[in-house]
Amino acid sequence: MNNFKVLPNAFEWLLGLYSDNFERLKRLFDARQMVPGRYLREVEGQPALLLDVLEQQPYTTLLRLSLRFADSMPAEDPESYWRVYHDARQAEVTHCRFDAHRVRLFAPDTPARLIAQYRRRMNSFANKWLEHLLESGYAEGHWRLIGGVPEWDRALVIAPGA
Repeated sequence: MNNFKVLPNAFEWLLGLYSDNFERLKRLFDARQMVPGRYLREVEGQPALLLDVLEQQPYTTLLRLSLRFADSMPAEDPESYWRVYHDARQAEVTHCRFDAHRVRLFAPDTPARLIAQYRRRMNSFANKWLEHLLESGYAEGHWRLIGGVPEWDRALVIAPGA
């Protein structure tokens, strides 16, 4: 009798996605080598890519990644917040903002099934977005530190009731 699984369960698949996200982010930048601040990478014919290193801990980095469009309101869209676990080689999107609408995290009574679905959907989108960034040339060149971390509201980062 064969004792192998053809497909991973949803949790295994999500962890695999987090690993893939980590590898794609690593091709764009090495967060461990960056001090907190705002960084810019420009590619000719493409919107500027902004990276905010928000917090740097020994094993974890909190990031915000967005594109800066010249004629858009808000200018930085989409905006994604990432938690990178360097020791585990995992990176997850914690939440995003699209077209001036922030996707909030969940209230304490949100069913785990809905949270898992949200994480799969958000991280799947982010994985494809990272692939697009890599294919568009953002992995080439150097990041330029352009200043400190702009003011950001941690109330929008932490789930209500957390």
